[in-house]
Amino acid sequence: MNGRSLFFRRWLDFYRYQFKVLHAVIDWTVALYIVLPALAFVIYQYVEWTNGNGLLYEWSERVEWRWLYAVGILIVCTGSIHTFLLEADQVFLLQKKAIIRQMKQYALVYSLLFTFAKWLLLFFLFLPFIIDSVRVTIPESAALLIYAFGLHTLFLSLKQDRVRKPRSIWRQIADFFLKAVLLACSFLMITFTEWHLLSLAGVLFFIFAFIRSLKKTASFSAFEAEVLEEKKIRLTLAGLVMMTSQDVRMPRVKDRMRRKPLLFRNSKRIFKKRTMYTIYKELFFKVMLRNGEYARHLYMLLSAFTVLTVVSPIVLKVIALLVYTGVCRYVLSLIFDKVMDAPILIGADKESDEYYRARKSCVNTLHYACVACCFLAAAISFLVK
Repeated sequence: MNGRSLFFRRWLDFYRYQFKVLHAVIDWTVALYIVLPALAFVIYQYVEWTNGNGLLYEWSERVEWRWLYAVGILIVCTGSIHTFLLEADQVFLLQKKAIIRQMKQYALVYSLLFTFAKWLLLFFLFLPFIIDSVRVTIPESAALLIYAFGLHTLFLSLKQDRVRKPRSIWRQIADFFLKAVLLACSFLMITFTEWHLLSLAGVLFFIFAFIRSLKKTASFSAFEAEVLEEKKIRLTLAGLVMMTSQDVRMPRVKDRMRRKPLLFRNSKRIFKKRTMYTIYKELFFKVMLRNGEYARHLYMLLSAFTVLTVVSPIVLKVIALLVYTGVCRYVLSLIFDKVMDAPILIGADKESDEYYRARKSCVNTLHYACVACCFLAAAISFLVK
């Protein structure tokens, strides 16, 4: 056995698991009545766009297809570098460390090739519209592709630091501002820089990110953190499928390292008055603030609809706001029920008036806050125009 054969075995096992997840969700009825019609609609709209017609084509022409930049930013902020490590690999580290290192190197190359394939697909799908609308040449478009890919690999390399080392709140804030500065500088470079300099910057970003990531493949100091991250990547699709299910519970990938929560470290009381109503509310808000998965789901939902309301025309803004109002409340209700399904609350009376009052109050509080953010983004987009 060598590192290459081990990599291909783990790679096939990874996609075999993802296929089983999709097969468990998409049966023949779902495929016949939902997936195939949606796919046919997308293909039909794309063909209409190529013919100068279709839904939102005129609006996209007026804004010069700038909504594609928002899509590019979302792609840059996603993705991970695979390692395909398992917990059992720790047994073989002392004897077969070279094989594990070689497998990680193959996984790194695969992750970068997969990232490039995503950008290449986006490039070929939307290149005809960008050339006709913005009047850019093929070399300029290729330079934009190279720069976007290089910037994405740099973001993936920075994400590895977050995975390998637990960071303080100030380190997280600094990392956020660093990425914001990189995105702002990228916008300026794309707007004002010549295409050959833009492609050179993308190549330099890629070389820097590849060297950093290649050095990390030779290190096993963060083995447990890398195994934990690989588990999370493996369960991403299953989590997206199960997050809207109230009956199916997603297996949590726990970190063995103990970390102090950012808020309510000493479990101080939020409400001075102690009743069943306030106890339910306090429990929900503390779990909601401490559990990053729940907050991440809300943030992803809010970010997607915020971008949609900013870049869409007026009619779609209204539709997006109405849809978000209903979807956000539904997701918050699911989160509240999942929090209250904890084993320590088995004996709690979940049919009492206090429980339903607390549920309604907690859902309303977060629902109004999230909807207000979405409405504020829509209002700002109106003022900017």
